[in-house]
Amino acid sequence: MTDKPRVGFIGAGRVGKGLSLALSRAGYPIVGVAGREPREKQHVLDESEIVFLTVPDDALSSVCGDLEWQESKSAVHCSGAAELTVLKHAADEGAQVGGFHPLQMFADPEVAARGLKGCAIAVEAEEPLAGTLLHMIAALGARPLRVPPGARAAYHAAAHYAGPFVAALLAEAVTIWGRIGIREEDALAALLPLARGSLDAIEHSGLARAMAGSVARGDTQTLVGHLRALGALDANLADFYRRLALKTVPLALAAGKLDAARAARIHDVLKNQEE
Repeated sequence: MTDKPRVGFIGAGRVGKGLSLALSRAGYPIVGVAGREPREKQHVLDESEIVFLTVPDDALSSVCGDLEWQESKSAVHCSGAAELTVLKHAADEGAQVGGFHPLQMFADPEVAARGLKGCAIAVEAEEPLAGTLLHMIAALGARPLRVPPGARAAYHAAAHYAGPFVAALLAEAVTIWGRIGIREEDALAALLPLARGSLDAIEHSGLARAMAGSVARGDTQTLVGHLRALGALDANLADFYRRLALKTVPLALAAGKLDAARAARIHDVLKNQEE
């Protein structure tokens, strides 16, 4: 027997599968993970106390609206950006509504289920549902993150910088190395440990003090060389590098790695002024 609420999922994609797997391992009774069949979805809702809507953001409102809710039910979406207003139909029928967004990549359900331990999960709900979701997060071994009402889009946009945009940055590096003859598999084998080391340093020392590289050292000649080399390959590569490097100057200043004069000189170089 368990005093944990019965949980159901509507949406049989990677998020639904991964989260249902993790909650099952944490001792929560899983009613089912429903796909597109209407009767299956309603059955999962009827037999559950908490229903996670793990469908694409654009479908949340319509999927919620097609179901019959009750006061004894809770409707919880797993979108990072959608406000709770997309669950208005459930709320109008007396159900509690909430948001539960794991800051986790769900490319593979099994990997995601294991990775939930230690990750942050953003929660938005009123009591008593908020308390229930916080207990769920504790059972998963995750960390709660409370998102204020109306701020979900900004919260979700910022999270991209630590998730999919990391892949984009690595892809940029792989592209550059590919242009000079280094194979993608060799590039990733070299770059991934560097990326992990950067994250470890940030965790240990904080954002500013963990930053290394040419800007942190004040190496203006190296930066000029970087810009010329990248510009020779593709002007867009140089421009993207310049924009990112400019973002690192305030971090280097905050860490005391640059004085104001050197920072100004680097800023000029990165703005593509003559050295």
